[in-house]
Amino acid sequence: MTFHAYCQYVCLSVICLCAASLPMEARGQEHRQPMDARDTLLVIDKEIGEVVITGERTGVSLNAVGNRLSSPEIRNALGTSLTALLERVSGVSSISTGTTVSQPVIQGMYGNRILIINNGARQTGQQWGIDHAPEVDMNGSAAVSVIKGSDAVRYGSDALGGIIVMEQAPLPFRKKSLQGKLSALYGSNGRRYTATGHLEGALPGNLAWRVQGTWMDAGDRSTANYLLNNTGSREYHTSAVIGYDRGRLRVEGFYSRFHNLTGVMLSAQMGSEDLLAERIRLGRPLHTDPFSRSIRAPSQTVTHQTAVGKVRFNMKHGGSLHWQSTWQKDDRQENRIRRTGSNIPAVSLHLNSFQHLLRWKRDYHSWQIEAGSQFMFIENHSRAGTGFVPVIPNYTETQAGIYGIGKYNFSKGGVEAGIRLDMQETRASGYDWTGSPYGGTRKFGNVSYSLGGHYRLSRHWRLTSHFGLAWRAPHVYELYSNGNELGSGMFVKGDSAMHAERSYKWVSSLRYGNGVFSIRLDGYLQWVDGYIYDRPEKETITVISGAYPVFRYRQTPAFFQGMDLDLHFTPGSAWDYHAVASFIRANERTQGNYLPYIPSFHFSHELAWVHALKSHVKLRLNIRHRFVAKQRRFNPDTDLIPYTPPAYHLLGFDAGLELPAKRGRQIRFMLSTDNLLNREYKEYTNRSRYYAHDMGRDVRCGINWSF
Repeated sequence: MTFHAYCQYVCLSVICLCAASLPMEARGQEHRQPMDARDTLLVIDKEIGEVVITGERTGVSLNAVGNRLSSPEIRNALGTSLTALLERVSGVSSISTGTTVSQPVIQGMYGNRILIINNGARQTGQQWGIDHAPEVDMNGSAAVSVIKGSDAVRYGSDALGGIIVMEQAPLPFRKKSLQGKLSALYGSNGRRYTATGHLEGALPGNLAWRVQGTWMDAGDRSTANYLLNNTGSREYHTSAVIGYDRGRLRVEGFYSRFHNLTGVMLSAQMGSEDLLAERIRLGRPLHTDPFSRSIRAPSQTVTHQTAVGKVRFNMKHGGSLHWQSTWQKDDRQENRIRRTGSNIPAVSLHLNSFQHLLRWKRDYHSWQIEAGSQFMFIENHSRAGTGFVPVIPNYTETQAGIYGIGKYNFSKGGVEAGIRLDMQETRASGYDWTGSPYGGTRKFGNVSYSLGGHYRLSRHWRLTSHFGLAWRAPHVYELYSNGNELGSGMFVKGDSAMHAERSYKWVSSLRYGNGVFSIRLDGYLQWVDGYIYDRPEKETITVISGAYPVFRYRQTPAFFQGMDLDLHFTPGSAWDYHAVASFIRANERTQGNYLPYIPSFHFSHELAWVHALKSHVKLRLNIRHRFVAKQRRFNPDTDLIPYTPPAYHLLGFDAGLELPAKRGRQIRFMLSTDNLLNREYKEYTNRSRYYAHDMGRDVRCGINWSF
């Protein structure tokens, strides 16, 4: 161990030891947590400061380390992705395939280790590969929370890295007038158009409703110096919810449909081994065609439907009962280039899932008890007659779990402890590309636990700490895959003998705030038994669609450590400075080798100026800078090429103008630019960096009307 690494380890250990030796702190400097609060969340809003929100919908414990992005931040991210929005949180980065598909990374963890809770339900879909983005529409959410700890007791398996909670706004029961928002945006990169809006109101008989929709149309994206052909996308998202509220009884019904068509960059599809080697050597396409809005093969089409039913009943002195049932259907089609010109999809996967949740909560003086049970069944099959062998076999997955959590609150803080028992059975059966049968039945079980708390050290200092054991069964894709990924251009093989991942994570957060200046430092240590990752075999395989490098899933004991910094300085009502930074170290525990696709050190900061006139007109100007270091903690044996991309700097600019209208309405104009200087760069965690650069300058202009 080097002296530098030793110092980092000592600093992290000191933070965690301090968290364990001190009582836990109450968040909220000026606000005392109510003893009967069910779910309380610290909200840090850059404009109004710090507030404490209490309610049933947050689902985020005060004793966990997390951040919350508000509705204005979601609105400002229109025309980007969920991952781009989440990168505003310290410790969150991205892993992507090209310029159109990305997944969030929380403190080095990605993929199925990140659990997405959308409207109270676990998101289930075809998210097992890096080239599969989450099938969610962030524009339908009023807030998005990021939990950095492994809070597996409350949410179940797959929460090793963290949890993303997408919350809808409460329905407008007993509101007399209609409310809504309409937004439209144009983005220069890809010449894309985006529109979104929602409308809500109340009906007689204690009823309320809401409808929401998003539309997007984009053509070929471009780097700083060339086009990326066949990278257009089409999106159509709709949702509707209706609710009944009778005080002690509340019933809600929700339905959403997410549809996405995305082209696959042509440069990732090779016809021969020689062409593959030449493309990797150049690091960019050999030639490009003129801009086009058309999407042709290869392409991906995803349709995701969700139906949710909720019932909440308050039994007064007996606590409250919450029941939720969820159905999700995910249809994924992958179209490849066929010599016959047929439009039959090469891969056609159809997933159905059913979830049931029953939760009971009871408050008694300073104590709160929560107990619940969860059941989930997933069935995924491929359509026959496509002419291609699917990369994964047909499978069913059954999960069941029970848990209990106890909380105790006192004047300066609170503590909580929880335990959970989970069982999972996976049955898979299929034929690989050689015609050989494969699959089998695997059973997994695990006991998870967690301990966390918060404490107010002084008027300005606060401490939060959380320790938890989480687990994740290997996905069918990691066990049995034997085929090529369409988006990344890789041939992937699984290992049917792999066991479940078990993670011990200790995360602590130390915070100082005085109203003008605030700083937050999050440190974490994470030990993972059986960490699963894919590694190149240094060989290629040629199938009907072309030549692909071979990657195989492996397991190893791993150790993650890191720190996240969040700094905020507001010297006056007009100026606002915000900075975030994160570093991660991830190694094999046996030999000390670096793990692949771990984000390098990155630092982002922005300076905003806000000017408000007496007429309630508000002007906001913002300049942003992002620095991403070269990943030097890199093992060449885990990559196709023996080097990582160089460091890069990106500048951005934002301008906003808010105009009041009659009857409380508001019109807002927005201008935003990413990669202002049009720099050519590559991101290490982009799986398409072997064949192309990342996205060039993007100018977005939009208008928003609230009424």
